[in-house]
Amino acid sequence: MLKSNCHPPCAYALLGLAFFITSCCTENVPPLSEQQPEQLTWVSYTHPAVPYSLSYPNLFAVDEEKGGSVLFRYGCGVPALVRFHDEKEGRRRGAWFGHEPVEDIQLHGHAGKKYIYEHDDGPFSTRTVAYVVAYRDKYLGLEFRAPGELNEVQQRIFDSFTIPAE
Repeated sequence: MLKSNCHPPCAYALLGLAFFITSCCTENVPPLSEQQPEQLTWVSYTHPAVPYSLSYPNLFAVDEEKGGSVLFRYGCGVPALVRFHDEKEGRRRGAWFGHEPVEDIQLHGHAGKKYIYEHDDGPFSTRTVAYVVAYRDKYLGLEFRAPGELNEVQQRIFDSFTIPAE
């Protein structure tokens, strides 16, 4: 029999934490990879302060953050987001800073870098594909949480992304 150094109050706390983590998300939606882009209703989004634009399925909830970043939530995940940070803020939030780029890219006519990295959110990490350009003395990153290549919905979001000239 294995012995544990965890006393009953500790065991209850761990059990409670496990329950909390697994129950945080109860929304049951089909995987995004199973959605057909042509069967979805698409809407446009333009950020009011940093005038980038993109189209996204109306199934997503838009969560604007201060400073120009926006999360596009679907079910319990964030399959797409736009980050607008300086390096200090980006490092604090666990963005691509400190990771090696995998290739040079063009994001709506702006030269930049593509990063693939593990984004850590506390005890969880998610494979993230980021397309990053310098913009207005900061960095603008279009990111996708994806286990491999972008799925068809994410690719359509990428293709719709626009940034005005500076």
